[in-house]
Amino acid sequence: MADEGDWPSPTVSPGSLWATTYFEPRLPKMIKGDRPVSLQDDEILLPDSVPGGSLRHLYGKTVMFGYTHINGKYQGSYRTIPLKVVGIYDNSVPDKDGENPSYVSENTMDALFDGNVQESYTFAYVQVDSGDNVPLVQKKLAAMGFGVAGAAGQQDVTGILAALMSIGRFMFPIVLVCSLVFGLFLSVIWMKQRKRSLALLRCLGYTAGQLSALALVQVVQLVVAAGIAGIILGAGFSLLLAHSVDSGDLLNLSNLDSVVFDPVLALEMLAITVAGAVIGALPLSVRIAHTQPDALMRG
Repeated sequence: MADEGDWPSPTVSPGSLWATTYFEPRLPKMIKGDRPVSLQDDEILLPDSVPGGSLRHLYGKTVMFGYTHINGKYQGSYRTIPLKVVGIYDNSVPDKDGENPSYVSENTMDALFDGNVQESYTFAYVQVDSGDNVPLVQKKLAAMGFGVAGAAGQQDVTGILAALMSIGRFMFPIVLVCSLVFGLFLSVIWMKQRKRSLALLRCLGYTAGQLSALALVQVVQLVVAAGIAGIILGAGFSLLLAHSVDSGDLLNLSNLDSVVFDPVLALEMLAITVAGAVIGALPLSVRIAHTQPDALMRG
């Protein structure tokens, strides 16, 4: 930055803010300002953290940026260009663009080089018209000798997390098996500790069916209570995770709205858990309920 008054520290230079062509999907989370779809020729996006402090105070200001104009081979001159700071992004996690890149429009980049094409590029981005065309474009570029990789970056990560959330629906069989075991375990704990009470109820006229129903109701109450507690804890953890993402503390992701909480999935899981627990508890409940009172008293 040409004006030292724009530095976050009067004694520490912020260093080089390498100009890079703006490509919206690659940009990390914004700290100040909205994420633009494109940049105007007089605009620039700056990193938040640089040697000496933060550049947040420059948001909305027009500052002078100095650069080396190439006059010839091994020859250059110092020039400045005014650019308005329209956003500050989080650079706490360095990406392929470097530690402290600044983002400008393609026309601004061309102006910095007087329209002369650079001799080489470290990497380039290719935008396709449709996601269906991505495999074909990647195949053609690979055939030309280019190393090809997806460029969506953190947006891909968010999509992957959302996909992992949907995988929960394929966990239904596992949840059902675990629920069967859980129901059997609850019936053993509840019924065996209450054999004498069950024997007394049989003597008072309760039928085996009523005792079985009583035991299953107790199992359902325990399962529902445990399920609701699990949902609350899971939702709380998801909200905490989303808050960490939103505050920029986790991988600089932009958002994680799709994985905060799925109420339909939670209710489905709870219903399967209750059904599995009841089925698992049923055999022992019926067997003990049909046991004669004197045998229960001896047990």
